[in-house]
Amino acid sequence: MFRLTVKRHDRYQIELKVTYPLPGGAKKRDYEFDLYLFAPLNLGVRRENYSKAQFYADLQSYIRLTTPEVALGEFVEGEGSPHAKLRAVIEATSFSEAKGPPESYERTVKLYCSMLKSAVRDECWAILQVADAAERDARVARFVEDLQRICRAYRALRERVELPGVSERAVDVYHFGDEWLSLLVEDRGYHLLEDLRELGPTTEARGALRRFVEGEAAYRTARGYPSVVDGAGDNELPVFRRSVLKKYMASILFLQTEVSAGGALLRETLFGIAAALAMIFATAVAFATQSIYGALTPAFFVALVVSYIFKDRLKELLRTYFQKRMRGFLFDQRTRVRDSDQSPVGECRESFDFVDERRLPAAVRELRNSHHLTKIESRYTGEQIMVYRKRVHLDARAVHATFPDYDVPGITDIMRFRVSEFLSRMDDPTKELFVMDDEGYQRIKGARVYHLNFVLNLRGDGRQDLRRYRVVLTRKGIKRIEAVGVRP
Repeated sequence: MFRLTVKRHDRYQIELKVTYPLPGGAKKRDYEFDLYLFAPLNLGVRRENYSKAQFYADLQSYIRLTTPEVALGEFVEGEGSPHAKLRAVIEATSFSEAKGPPESYERTVKLYCSMLKSAVRDECWAILQVADAAERDARVARFVEDLQRICRAYRALRERVELPGVSERAVDVYHFGDEWLSLLVEDRGYHLLEDLRELGPTTEARGALRRFVEGEAAYRTARGYPSVVDGAGDNELPVFRRSVLKKYMASILFLQTEVSAGGALLRETLFGIAAALAMIFATAVAFATQSIYGALTPAFFVALVVSYIFKDRLKELLRTYFQKRMRGFLFDQRTRVRDSDQSPVGECRESFDFVDERRLPAAVRELRNSHHLTKIESRYTGEQIMVYRKRVHLDARAVHATFPDYDVPGITDIMRFRVSEFLSRMDDPTKELFVMDDEGYQRIKGARVYHLNFVLNLRGDGRQDLRRYRVVLTRKGIKRIEAVGVRP
């Protein structure tokens, strides 16, 4: 089953995260992803001023392995737990000062931290889904106990790493993991406390969570880690440090990509056919004119010039015709995906174009035309419709081979789309309005917004997932994103 999340990454970027599942018994998998953008005409985005190159400049993609799933309560329990595997790697590793840390050790630390991040996130989400207050508090208490046990277990490994003769790099890798674990606990803990505050007054379980979270800042201070927040400073270093550690740990999951032009052979073949047909036309005119008027006559000269003009225009018309007719087969670019060992695990083909409403799939058109806020919406005043297509081919066996000790459930495709180009022609974000009051009337401010609708159509493995979202924009950027409709 597809996993799809759409959210506001920042003021100017929409983030779409799609997970393509790869069941254990699968060998190959093919998926189709279509994104239809519906932009109001008054945003001024048209084929003439918004090119394919501009779209791909606005779209940033990352492809990574989906994090193997382990429940938080099972992180340090049993011989097959992530902690047991990390301990086994450390005990079996010779940390030579000359050689530095082995790759297997560094990879294991990174994967351990990445898996823990997912486990903590999932547990926080599960806690917030519990409706009964007593049960929710019990789960919070268990959450704190699990994290305390994980922190103690990881930090107990320090004595196996901080030994004479161990390379500085090997010790640094361990410390990076320790610092990241502390930051993860603190960040997720504070966010959970914020969410729980809306559900009722502070309880004993929440108090324990708060004390545990506060203790992590004191721990990092004692260890000399440079990621402690200063309440009086600008905290440039802690923010930068957190960002670097996040990228360092996540790098174990990200795949390498190599982008090239897509469909070049087919495209050039079609363009060659167009040129040949145009040349046949020009040559036929030349032969016919010569047979009628003879060679080296003024009439023959004029006919050659005219035939050349028509040949040039005919070639361009045929090129355009072939491109339109072969739109479903031609792609702008092709991305080869490889793992850290440069072994191929799949490829993606992508294309972008403007499309007429009449060419939309019926299901997409129906979903776009539903759930109106008002009877007069953008589609009644005109829209430009764009479509971004992605075809994904994955080698499931190669993906599962990346981490033999864990089940990799799939590939996650993260796309961030920048909307800055859609904001340049917008009016001021506020409009002056009048309202009556006891003293007559007063001026107030009203928010001026624009709606950018998009429909996502995912297909593969015999399933289809069709969803629509409304992006509410002002000239200052993205105000919010609303899930409007779903059609399985």
